[in-house]
Amino acid sequence: MSSLSLKKKVAAVTGGASGIGAACVRRLARLGATVVILDVDLESGQALQAELGAPHLYRSLDVSDPAAWKTVLDEVEDLLGRVDILHLNAGVMSRPRGAPLLDDPLKWFTQDAYRKVRGVNLDGVVYGIEAVLGRGGCSRIVLTASGAAVSPLAMDPFYTATKHAELGLGLALAPTLAEKGMRIDVICPGAVDTPITAPDIRAMPLKQESPEFIASALEQILASPNAPNHAWLAYSEKEGVRAYVPTGAQAALDVVDRQ
Repeated sequence: MSSLSLKKKVAAVTGGASGIGAACVRRLARLGATVVILDVDLESGQALQAELGAPHLYRSLDVSDPAAWKTVLDEVEDLLGRVDILHLNAGVMSRPRGAPLLDDPLKWFTQDAYRKVRGVNLDGVVYGIEAVLGRGGCSRIVLTASGAAVSPLAMDPFYTATKHAELGLGLALAPTLAEKGMRIDVICPGAVDTPITAPDIRAMPLKQESPEFIASALEQILASPNAPNHAWLAYSEKEGVRAYVPTGAQAALDVVDRQ
């Protein structure tokens, strides 16, 4: 484990009331940060706030609403000061929670499903980054993408599309943000045991990592501020956290260097 200390830092985590988000909230609090839990799940969010105690906060946030972002961050700044670490973790799949994942994916290839998935997985990331940039930025931004950002998940085309976009967004923003003293990283988890996992997947003999593994990955990434890459594969505890370099990226850099 790292010797990372986040004392006097304010961290905000979307989708922070359960699953990966809640594990990361607890880890950030343990490292000394004051954490703001952002989630539409009122009951779970308030329960986690009660567990952690003051000065940690829970605030309801629909990440797909840019006006809601402004309202929440205004309140957080008034109470705690500017956000130092923004973890954009909220994510949904095309199917409702509890629906089987191994059915016909075209059943869920609808405009309503597309708007839902895009709103949380992509719009919520864009609006969150835009909101903190409008306040002068923050030192660290971390996005929770997915292994589906690297290897398409045929079971959910919309989820795959938004996670590809999220990874691309983070990598494209990284050089410009670095020039402004900010760092953005993208975590791509594999199979993780969270409420988003469909029951038919849970019934399979498939090893699912605990959310705490992704919390450990977050800590490792935050403790490595000078790492040269900005995307990380976190598929299993056995493999650990590995740097992700897009196919052809080095070749493209070589071409630029020769020009």
